[in-house]
Amino acid sequence: MAAEVIPRRPTLLFIVVLSLLFVLMSLSSRTRYIGDTRTLFERTVMTLFSPVPKAVNWAGGSAEDMYHGYLDMRRAVNENLELRRKVASLTTENVKLRQTDSDLRRLRNLLQYSEQFNMQTSMAHTIMIDTSGRFKAVIIDRGSGDGVEVNDAIVNANGLIGRVILTTNDLAKVQLVTDNNSAIGALIERTRRQGVVRGDGTGIVEMHDIPTLADVKPGDRILTAGIDGIYPKGIPIGNVIKAEQGPNLFKHIEVRPSVDFGTIEEVIVIHTRKIPTEVVRYAP
Repeated sequence: MAAEVIPRRPTLLFIVVLSLLFVLMSLSSRTRYIGDTRTLFERTVMTLFSPVPKAVNWAGGSAEDMYHGYLDMRRAVNENLELRRKVASLTTENVKLRQTDSDLRRLRNLLQYSEQFNMQTSMAHTIMIDTSGRFKAVIIDRGSGDGVEVNDAIVNANGLIGRVILTTNDLAKVQLVTDNNSAIGALIERTRRQGVVRGDGTGIVEMHDIPTLADVKPGDRILTAGIDGIYPKGIPIGNVIKAEQGPNLFKHIEVRPSVDFGTIEEVIVIHTRKIPTEVVRYAP
Protein backbone atom coordinates (compact mmCIF):
# COMPACT_ATOMS: atom_id res chain seq x y z
CA MET A 1 0.00 0.00 0.00
CA ALA A 2 1.47 3.35 -1.01
CA ALA A 3 2.50 5.70 1.69
CA GLU A 4 0.41 8.80 2.07
CA VAL A 5 2.23 12.10 1.24
CA ILE A 6 1.72 14.58 3.99
CA PRO A 7 2.26 18.29 2.94
CA ARG A 8 5.11 20.00 4.76
CA ARG A 9 4.09 22.64 7.18
CA PRO A 10 5.75 26.07 7.27
CA THR A 11 8.76 25.98 9.46
CA LEU A 12 9.32 28.31 12.35
CA LEU A 13 11.97 30.25 10.38
CA PHE A 14 9.59 31.02 7.58
CA ILE A 15 7.05 32.31 10.04
CA VAL A 16 9.66 34.52 11.75
CA VAL A 17 10.80 36.04 8.43
CA LEU A 18 7.24 36.83 7.45
CA SER A 19 6.63 38.41 10.81
CA LEU A 20 9.74 40.61 10.53
CA LEU A 21 8.76 41.74 7.05
CA PHE A 22 5.31 42.61 8.28
CA VAL A 23 6.71 44.59 11.20
CA LEU A 24 9.21 46.43 8.95
CA MET A 25 6.49 47.35 6.46
CA SER A 26 4.30 48.56 9.26
CA LEU A 27 7.00 50.70 10.75
CA SER A 28 7.98 52.06 7.35
CA SER A 29 4.44 53.18 6.67
CA ARG A 30 4.02 54.68 10.12
CA THR A 31 7.28 56.62 10.27
CA ARG A 32 6.61 58.95 7.38
CA TYR A 33 6.37 62.59 8.33
CA ILE A 34 4.16 65.11 6.73
CA GLY A 35 5.65 66.01 3.38
CA ASP A 36 8.34 63.32 3.82
CA THR A 37 8.35 60.58 1.21
CA ARG A 38 11.24 58.63 2.76
CA THR A 39 10.70 55.49 4.71
CA LEU A 40 12.55 54.52 7.85
CA PHE A 41 14.64 52.13 5.82
CA GLU A 42 15.58 54.81 3.36
CA ARG A 43 16.45 57.24 6.10
CA THR A 44 18.54 54.61 7.88
CA VAL A 45 20.49 53.90 4.69
CA MET A 46 20.99 57.63 4.05
CA THR A 47 22.20 58.15 7.61
CA LEU A 48 24.65 55.31 7.40
CA PHE A 49 26.05 56.30 3.98
CA SER A 50 25.83 60.13 4.19
CA PRO A 51 29.56 60.48 5.15
CA VAL A 52 30.57 58.71 1.97
CA PRO A 53 29.78 61.58 -0.47
CA LYS A 54 31.45 64.03 1.92
CA ALA A 55 34.56 61.89 2.09
CA VAL A 56 34.58 61.47 -1.67
CA ASN A 57 34.09 65.21 -2.15
CA TRP A 58 36.86 66.03 0.37
CA ALA A 59 39.23 63.54 -1.24
CA GLY A 60 38.48 64.92 -4.68
CA GLY A 61 38.95 68.51 -3.51
CA SER A 62 42.19 67.63 -1.72
CA ALA A 63 43.51 65.82 -4.77
CA GLU A 64 42.64 68.79 -6.97
CA ASP A 65 44.28 71.20 -4.52
CA MET A 66 47.39 69.02 -4.39
CA TYR A 67 47.54 68.85 -8.16
CA HIS A 68 47.17 72.63 -8.57
CA GLY A 69 49.66 73.14 -5.72
CA TYR A 70 52.14 70.90 -7.53
CA LEU A 71 51.63 72.87 -10.74
CA ASP A 72 52.08 76.16 -8.87
CA MET A 73 55.21 74.82 -7.20
CA ARG A 74 56.70 73.71 -10.53
CA ARG A 75 55.81 77.07 -12.05
CA ALA A 76 57.43 78.88 -9.08
CA VAL A 77 60.57 76.72 -9.34
CA ASN A 78 60.87 77.41 -13.07
CA GLU A 79 60.32 81.13 -12.51
CA ASN A 80 62.91 81.10 -9.71
CA LEU A 81 65.45 79.38 -11.94
CA GLU A 82 64.76 81.84 -14.74
CA LEU A 83 65.15 84.77 -12.33
CA ARG A 84 68.41 83.31 -11.06
CA ARG A 85 69.71 83.04 -14.62
CA LYS A 86 68.71 86.64 -15.31
CA VAL A 87 70.31 87.86 -12.08
CA ALA A 88 73.52 85.96 -12.90
CA SER A 89 73.53 87.42 -16.41
CA LEU A 90 72.90 90.95 -15.15
CA THR A 91 75.56 90.55 -12.45
CA THR A 92 78.11 89.42 -15.03
CA GLU A 93 77.16 92.29 -17.32
CA ASN A 94 77.40 94.74 -14.42
CA VAL A 95 80.86 93.43 -13.48
CA LYS A 96 81.99 93.77 -17.09
CA LEU A 97 80.66 97.33 -17.25
CA ARG A 98 82.37 98.22 -13.98
CA GLN A 99 85.60 96.68 -15.19
CA THR A 100 85.32 98.54 -18.48
CA ASP A 101 84.65 101.80 -16.64
CA SER A 102 87.59 101.15 -14.31
CA ASP A 103 89.84 100.34 -17.28
CA LEU A 104 88.77 103.50 -19.07
CA ARG A 105 89.48 105.68 -16.03
CA ARG A 106 92.85 104.03 -15.50
CA LEU A 107 93.82 104.41 -19.15
CA ARG A 108 92.61 107.99 -19.19
CA ASN A 109 94.77 108.81 -16.16
CA LEU A 110 97.68 107.00 -17.76
CA LEU A 111 97.36 108.95 -21.00
CA GLN A 112 97.05 112.25 -19.17
CA TYR A 113 100.17 111.39 -17.18
CA SER A 114 102.11 110.45 -20.33
CA GLU A 115 101.34 113.88 -21.82
CA GLN A 116 103.52 115.48 -19.12
CA PHE A 117 106.67 114.13 -20.72
CA ASN A 118 108.32 115.89 -23.62
CA MET A 119 109.83 112.59 -24.76
CA GLN A 120 108.31 109.94 -26.96
CA THR A 121 106.15 107.48 -25.02
CA SER A 122 104.20 104.33 -25.77
CA MET A 123 101.87 102.07 -23.82
CA ALA A 124 102.40 98.43 -22.91
CA HIS A 125 100.72 95.71 -20.86
CA THR A 126 102.38 93.53 -18.25
CA ILE A 127 102.21 89.82 -18.97
CA MET A 128 104.26 88.57 -16.00
CA ILE A 129 105.15 89.99 -12.57
CA ASP A 130 107.82 88.57 -10.29
CA THR A 131 108.10 90.42 -6.99
CA SER A 132 108.93 87.42 -4.79
CA GLY A 133 112.05 86.06 -6.49
CA ARG A 134 115.62 87.17 -6.13
CA PHE A 135 115.33 89.55 -9.07
CA LYS A 136 112.35 91.89 -8.95
CA ALA A 137 111.08 92.30 -12.50
CA VAL A 138 108.08 92.42 -14.83
CA ILE A 139 107.71 91.40 -18.46
CA ILE A 140 105.85 93.70 -20.85
CA ASP A 141 104.36 92.94 -24.26
CA ARG A 142 106.49 95.42 -26.21
CA GLY A 143 110.03 94.88 -27.44
CA SER A 144 112.69 96.15 -29.79
CA GLY A 145 110.30 95.72 -32.71
CA ASP A 146 108.15 98.42 -31.10
CA GLY A 147 111.06 100.76 -30.45
CA VAL A 148 111.68 99.71 -26.83
CA GLU A 149 115.34 99.91 -25.85
CA VAL A 150 117.43 99.03 -22.83
CA ASN A 151 117.29 101.78 -20.15
CA ASP A 152 113.90 103.05 -21.28
CA ALA A 153 112.05 104.19 -18.14
CA ILE A 154 108.80 102.42 -17.17
CA VAL A 155 106.14 104.31 -15.21
CA ASN A 156 102.41 104.41 -14.55
CA ALA A 157 100.13 107.12 -13.21
CA ASN A 158 101.32 106.47 -9.63
CA GLY A 159 105.02 106.78 -10.26
CA LEU A 160 108.23 105.03 -11.23
CA ILE A 161 108.25 101.29 -11.87
CA GLY A 162 111.75 100.68 -13.17
CA ARG A 163 113.82 100.48 -16.33
CA VAL A 164 114.19 98.11 -19.28
CA ILE A 165 117.19 95.80 -18.90
CA LEU A 166 116.55 93.27 -21.69
CA THR A 167 114.58 93.23 -24.95
CA THR A 168 113.50 90.77 -27.60
CA ASN A 169 111.60 91.59 -30.75
CA ASP A 170 108.22 91.62 -28.99
CA LEU A 171 108.96 91.50 -25.24
CA ALA A 172 110.99 93.42 -22.68
CA LYS A 173 112.15 92.72 -19.13
CA VAL A 174 111.86 95.55 -16.64
CA GLN A 175 113.95 95.81 -13.47
CA LEU A 176 111.80 97.14 -10.61
CA VAL A 177 113.02 99.95 -8.35
CA THR A 178 112.85 97.48 -5.42
CA ASP A 179 115.46 95.16 -6.94
CA ASN A 180 118.77 94.93 -5.06
CA ASN A 181 120.69 96.04 -8.15
CA SER A 182 118.52 99.10 -8.81
CA ALA A 183 119.97 102.59 -8.27
CA ILE A 184 118.15 105.82 -9.06
CA GLY A 185 119.29 109.44 -8.82
CA ALA A 186 116.66 111.03 -6.56
CA LEU A 187 115.82 114.18 -4.64
CA ILE A 188 113.60 115.21 -1.73
CA GLU A 189 110.85 117.37 -3.21
CA ARG A 190 110.51 119.67 -0.17
CA THR A 191 114.21 120.50 0.29
CA ARG A 192 115.62 119.52 -3.15
CA ARG A 193 118.37 117.53 -1.39
CA GLN A 194 119.77 114.92 -3.79
CA GLY A 195 120.81 111.35 -3.12
CA VAL A 196 120.55 107.81 -4.51
CA VAL A 197 117.60 105.47 -4.03
CA ARG A 198 118.45 101.75 -3.98
CA GLY A 199 116.23 98.72 -3.73
CA ASP A 200 116.60 96.36 -0.78
CA GLY A 201 114.66 93.41 -2.23
CA THR A 202 111.92 93.57 0.42
CA GLY A 203 109.45 95.96 -1.20
CA ILE A 204 110.95 99.00 0.55
CA VAL A 205 113.67 101.18 -0.98
CA GLU A 206 116.34 103.19 0.84
CA MET A 207 117.71 106.64 0.10
CA HIS A 208 121.47 106.98 0.53
CA ASP A 209 124.05 109.77 0.60
CA ILE A 210 121.87 112.17 2.62
CA PRO A 211 123.98 113.91 5.32
CA THR A 212 123.04 113.54 8.98
CA LEU A 213 122.22 117.24 9.31
CA ALA A 214 119.96 117.28 6.24
CA ASP A 215 116.29 118.09 6.78
CA VAL A 216 114.31 114.90 6.09
CA LYS A 217 110.94 114.03 7.62
CA PRO A 218 108.53 111.09 7.31
CA GLY A 219 106.03 111.89 4.57
CA ASP A 220 108.53 113.75 2.38
CA ARG A 221 108.02 112.85 -1.28
CA ILE A 222 110.98 111.48 -3.21
CA LEU A 223 111.27 112.21 -6.96
CA THR A 224 113.71 111.23 -9.69
CA ALA A 225 116.45 113.83 -9.96
CA GLY A 226 117.27 113.27 -13.64
CA ILE A 227 121.03 113.05 -12.93
CA ASP A 228 121.67 109.38 -13.67
CA GLY A 229 121.29 109.54 -17.44
CA ILE A 230 118.34 107.12 -17.39
CA TYR A 231 115.27 108.47 -15.60
CA PRO A 232 113.66 111.81 -16.52
CA LYS A 233 113.40 114.36 -13.72
CA GLY A 234 110.32 114.67 -11.51
CA ILE A 235 108.85 111.14 -11.54
CA PRO A 236 107.48 110.13 -8.09
CA ILE A 237 109.45 107.30 -6.47
CA GLY A 238 107.80 107.14 -3.06
CA ASN A 239 107.40 108.71 0.37
CA VAL A 240 109.72 108.68 3.36
CA ILE A 241 108.49 106.40 6.16
CA LYS A 242 111.61 106.51 8.37
CA ALA A 243 114.49 109.00 8.68
CA GLU A 244 116.98 108.46 11.49
CA GLN A 245 120.64 108.72 12.36
CA GLY A 246 122.76 106.23 10.43
CA PRO A 247 125.98 104.49 11.54
CA ASN A 248 128.17 106.96 9.63
CA LEU A 249 127.72 110.58 8.62
CA PHE A 250 124.59 109.87 6.62
CA LYS A 251 120.98 109.30 7.52
CA HIS A 252 119.20 105.96 7.30
CA ILE A 253 116.11 106.71 5.20
CA GLU A 254 113.44 104.21 4.21
CA VAL A 255 111.00 105.00 1.40
CA ARG A 256 107.72 103.31 0.53
CA PRO A 257 107.34 103.16 -3.29
CA SER A 258 104.48 105.06 -4.87
CA VAL A 259 103.59 102.05 -7.05
CA ASP A 260 101.89 98.91 -5.79
CA PHE A 261 103.85 96.44 -7.90
CA GLY A 262 101.34 93.65 -7.37
CA THR A 263 98.62 95.57 -9.25
CA ILE A 264 100.51 96.72 -12.35
CA GLU A 265 98.49 96.24 -15.55
CA GLU A 266 99.26 98.95 -18.10
CA VAL A 267 102.52 100.89 -18.14
CA ILE A 268 104.05 103.82 -20.00
CA VAL A 269 107.37 103.29 -21.73
CA ILE A 270 109.37 106.51 -21.81
CA HIS A 271 111.82 106.35 -24.69
CA THR A 272 114.51 108.32 -22.94
CA ARG A 273 117.36 110.14 -24.63
CA LYS A 274 120.37 107.93 -24.05
CA ILE A 275 123.71 109.54 -23.34
CA PRO A 276 126.23 108.15 -25.85
CA THR A 277 129.02 106.09 -24.32
CA GLU A 278 131.68 108.19 -25.99
CA VAL A 279 130.31 111.29 -24.27
CA VAL A 280 130.24 109.63 -20.85
CA ARG A 281 133.76 108.27 -21.16
CA TYR A 282 135.32 111.31 -22.85
CA ALA A 283 138.11 112.91 -20.85
CA PRO A 284 139.91 116.02 -22.19
